[in-house]
Amino acid sequence: MDYSRITGSVDVSVMQSSHIVIVGAGGSYSLATSLARTGIRKLTVLDFDRVEETNIVRQGYKLSDIGKFKVKALGEEVQSINPEVQYTGITKNFLEMKDQELDAVFKDADVLLFLTDSFKAQAFGNLLALRYNKPAIWAGWYEKSRTAELFFQVPEYTAACFRCACSSRYLANEKEEVKASSQCNTIFHSELLDSFIGMICLAIVHRSKNGVVSPLDLGLRKGNEFEKFWRAMLDKNNQVPYNFFQFKAHPFGGNQLFEQAYRTSGGHSENFVSYWQKADAELKSNGYHYDCPDCNGKLHHLIHHDNR
Repeated sequence: MDYSRITGSVDVSVMQSSHIVIVGAGGSYSLATSLARTGIRKLTVLDFDRVEETNIVRQGYKLSDIGKFKVKALGEEVQSINPEVQYTGITKNFLEMKDQELDAVFKDADVLLFLTDSFKAQAFGNLLALRYNKPAIWAGWYEKSRTAELFFQVPEYTAACFRCACSSRYLANEKEEVKASSQCNTIFHSELLDSFIGMICLAIVHRSKNGVVSPLDLGLRKGNEFEKFWRAMLDKNNQVPYNFFQFKAHPFGGNQLFEQAYRTSGGHSENFVSYWQKADAELKSNGYHYDCPDCNGKLHHLIHHDNR
């Protein structure tokens, strides 16, 4: 692999020592293959579904893949792009895996990506990210694929867990399971969201090379682009305050947050604009009437311990 044209963006040695785990092999097809092109050394993908005819038009699979497990078809493509990638495809439902099996998959990973349309899977992913103290990303599309969201948590840099950021979703699912729809989701939607996930993922991977560096110092002028990307997200306390964002892929995004934000700034919210939000740790000490039952302030306390 000749990485000479991307070394200004990524540290190939960092990529070649990193392990990324992806839960969900549907819309993340282009993400996995793009990570292979970018030098990732170890890639583990979990999905128990097989390729169906409907997957061909909106994901990267081919007609010849129909009937195969998605992780097998994806693995063949990854290996054809970059044989150096240590790829593992797992066809088990991770909700049913025993602790020893989960340890073997998640314990030594560098970043966890939870990219399914199952709320139960996304919620369980939060418990795993907290259990193993790992950086993690959750992402998906809303109704009619007009707007998408991406949330990420990184121990020692972000205070809120996925449940803190999406607690209203947890309450809704206590009444009945809310299923995300993939209707109107084309290949362009899949690849667009995959690109955003990939860029945040690479920024997180490159944080290990930065140490704790204030974005106000001259360090922003040094290093490759994803090192700078990570530093630029840090505030003066070396935290990432805004780690939950939504973006529009349609003029009728169906989310008033965009119009409110852009009216305030004198602009107008159209296509491909994003709205970044601060996700608070839902704790009594932050003014909530309860402590988040998933994290119980674990990430919040890690930040404050480091700042001392």
